[in-house]
Amino acid sequence: MEQHMTVRGRVEQLLDEVTPLAPDPALIGVLRAQLANPLTVALVGRVSAGKSTLLNALVGDRVAPTERAECTKVAALYTEGNPQRVEVVGLDGTVTESPGTIRGDLGRRPEDIDHAVVYTPSRLLRERFRVIDTPGLSGFTDTAEIATRRVFSGEGRLPRPDVILFLLDDAAGPKSDEVQFLADAGASAQNTILVISHADLIAADNPMLKAQEIARRVWRRFPAIAGAVVAVSGLMAEAGVCGVTERETAQISRRGLLESWELLTILDGAAPPPPGLDVDLLGRLEELVGTYAMDAGADVARQGARAYCEWLHRVSGIDELRLAIGRRFLAVGDILKARTALAELREAAYRATRRDAFLEAIEEAETAPELHRLREVAALEALARWQPDSDLIGELTLVVASRDVRLLLSLPPNAAPPQIADAAKERATDCRTRRAFAATSAEKEALLVLEQTYQLVRRGRWTT
Repeated sequence: MEQHMTVRGRVEQLLDEVTPLAPDPALIGVLRAQLANPLTVALVGRVSAGKSTLLNALVGDRVAPTERAECTKVAALYTEGNPQRVEVVGLDGTVTESPGTIRGDLGRRPEDIDHAVVYTPSRLLRERFRVIDTPGLSGFTDTAEIATRRVFSGEGRLPRPDVILFLLDDAAGPKSDEVQFLADAGASAQNTILVISHADLIAADNPMLKAQEIARRVWRRFPAIAGAVVAVSGLMAEAGVCGVTERETAQISRRGLLESWELLTILDGAAPPPPGLDVDLLGRLEELVGTYAMDAGADVARQGARAYCEWLHRVSGIDELRLAIGRRFLAVGDILKARTALAELREAAYRATRRDAFLEAIEEAETAPELHRLREVAALEALARWQPDSDLIGELTLVVASRDVRLLLSLPPNAAPPQIADAAKERATDCRTRRAFAATSAEKEALLVLEQTYQLVRRGRWTT
């Protein structure tokens, strides 16, 4: 059977072709590494939105410092590596290394640092995705804002993110300046998830359930810039994944035996705590898991630390977020990485001496059958942005997510090649007919792309 080149293979071929033309030969090596590496996921949001806490929950270890006040001063890439260490990369390109993870002073002023790289042993970071933790948006031109925007501008030395997790600090959804930031960063339904990261603070009663309802409403308002909106309690997720001790769990259990008025008088100092209750530890636990997790989880805490951590993990929403990342991004990882690489190459082409030859090589690759999957994604993004109620969105979404032509064409698993070819030809003809009656340019382009998809399937040239 004839073997066809994959998406990744065609981009690697392009890298070979443009190596002699590149203004910076090191860029080609960087892009090769990015294609081979897991997806790069960036955590973005307002300063103190809970990005580092969520990162720890995703990674499964407290690798990033977390405090109530702003504590992430520079953008940091968390990737798999052993021994655990930190590399600090200056704006001047110099690199300093220290053991351990990011803690306190990095040896330079934050405004002199481009980014840090944190190497830590992690199967998830090795096999699924790397994570960029950004300082956050502040609404001002300060060090945190500048460092965050540099991650997406292409001006810094970090790899450009393939996926964006944008943390919301407002249940109403992203603010106007955040929507503009996401647009500038290239956010779309194909590469972005909005995260309600303080879901346990949404309401006094059943906050996680209400946060999920709010998430559905937010998604209906912003389908063009996010593929999903997920409600997560970052604190509960971090504590559930990274662990709570038996002593801490026992304190939560004892606290749950008190009436509300009893607890208030104890915390105010108006009454002494009962034997075995550590008020100082309770204060630290409130910062560790949150008030809701202490109140709602008191009964579970009586079963011990393991049961309590499992409850935190289950209720926090972290599994739903991981599922959304896996379902929406990991399956199309090579497509997203290829698109990122092409964007980097196009920027480099305008700095090249032989710009026309460089651009010609890129355009030839972009029109090749092997990179048709990128056109499917682009067509879906255009529809979501300009015509979010189009019936074609569902069909294109299925195409983008599909890896099996039989599933794509609704055929049985044992369908023979002639059946596949006939079904694909019928679909292509239908798309051509519908295109003549399409009401908008976005729908016409989508139907053209779909017709090309089915023609490639018919010829056995549709690649993954």
